Amino acid sequence: MDEDGPRPASADDLANDPDPGSTSRPPPVGPRPKVSGWVGLIANANSGVGAGRDRVARLVRALGRRGLEARVAWSPADRLAMVEQAAGSSSCRCLVAVGGDGTVSALINERPSVPICVLPAGTENLFARHFGLSRQPEAAAETIALGRSITLDLGEADGRRFALMAGLGFDAEVVTRHHLARIGHSQRVRPTSRVAYVEPVLRASFEYEFPSLTVRVEDPGPPEVFSGAIAFVFNLPSYALGLPIAPTAREDDGLLDLVVFRDPGPLAALHYLWLVFRGLHLDRPGVWHRRIRRLTVSSDVSVPVQLDGDPGGTIDPRSPHPWAAQVLPSAVSLLVPEAYSNARLIS
Repeated sequence: MDEDGPRPASADDLANDPDPGSTSRPPPVGPRPKVSGWVGLIANANSGVGAGRDRVARLVRALGRRGLEARVAWSPADRLAMVEQAAGSSSCRCLVAVGGDGTVSALINERPSVPICVLPAGTENLFARHFGLSRQPEAAAETIALGRSITLDLGEADGRRFALMAGLGFDAEVVTRHHLARIGHSQRVRPTSRVAYVEPVLRASFEYEFPSLTVRVEDPGPPEVFSGAIAFVFNLPSYALGLPIAPTAREDDGLLDLVVFRDPGPLAALHYLWLVFRGLHLDRPGVWHRRIRRLTVSSDVSVPVQLDGDPGGTIDPRSPHPWAAQVLPSAVSLLVPEAYSNARLIS
């Protein structure tokens, strides 16, 4: 697609709107270095509690003040077209996910060839929080214009990419129940909040049967096989509520962090949760932690999977191939604030 092709009408409309929902203007700032080019905004109006459109409008204006044109994609079809447009454009600065972790996941699964950035507008915003990306559109525009580009690994499970983690078992059951409740009878995704997870957690605790998982590490060397009730594969150390399930996971080491919890049942899950809160789980019998490049997981029954907090299919016992996940080293570039970039060099 020609980079000078039609612009989404919503970008100009948003740029001229007043700040809805904003009670104060940003404080005056001094002259900023001017940059040029355009920025694609991959937006989700339903992220979090539905604040997506307001954040997009404010970001459009903040980018304009820095000499950057904003183009907005609201639908999946427009998102794909914008990713293709950016790939053929020498003047695209980056593509920005305006939304929660689901919006980030949707963008990375379009396999962008230009850097990405994030303006968080979701419930957890684990990806943005890890990289120190601000919820304030003015600060986000500064990072987009002047931030540094780093490369990070991604995970891939059965052809779908993930930036944060994959969860198998009870965790994925809760995510699937929450997602179905969020869609409801209308089949339209509604805004959500942390409170909306309470009922799925309670129902899953009583109804999920905790089937056994067989986890096989497929890296070179002697094979390792683990049997457990819940498994996670982390690319970043981030998890909901800041739980440190895989605190040593890094985005740039060419590895994924596998954590397997052996014992089944809601009481065992509650005990593991207590250990995780205290940071003691990785030292306990029945909890295995390995840093891996590739693994497969199988089960005698269907087991749900979640990727980056959204339903990611199932482990299907009828499939001729086991469920598989692997690391994709240096798979995507990300614009981050200078403070994060400096801290990364020191660590």
